[in-house]
Amino acid sequence: MKDQHDIVDNPPPGGSTGDPFTISNSLNAAQTVTVWIAKGTRWSDRDQVKAIKVVYADGTARVHGNQTGTSHSFKFDSDERVTSMGIWTGDRVDRIKRETNQNRTFDHGGWGGTEHSEELGNGILLGFSGSADSHELISLGASFKEDSD
Repeated sequence: MKDQHDIVDNPPPGGSTGDPFTISNSLNAAQTVTVWIAKGTRWSDRDQVKAIKVVYADGTARVHGNQTGTSHSFKFDSDERVTSMGIWTGDRVDRIKRETNQNRTFDHGGWGGTEHSEELGNGILLGFSGSADSHELISLGASFKEDSD
């Protein structure tokens, strides 16, 4: 059973509209993360994150948002952990960037918004929460496994 004390839940910065969602699979680590990037509906002059999908090792997949535009995927290697992560938002989710302990970077989206640094726990990404409408992601925060003793 999921114990909230085992999770670092980052509050989802961004706009205040849309339907809330949570992407998780208990305390299982994310294996592959895919985002879709395209011009925004409200801000049509710049790219925004339209959708996000997480696939877990057991094959379970969770997706929210509008899967339109160009997709970008990142598959975590065995024992790979996030060492830094920023999510840029304004009224929408503009960009996601993360770096890992294997010197790999995932950096996609537009150039608007303000960066929000995520608390990483032990660096094992568990999922995301936020809100989305039928066009794009409105807010987004990441969840990580808490540091173990």
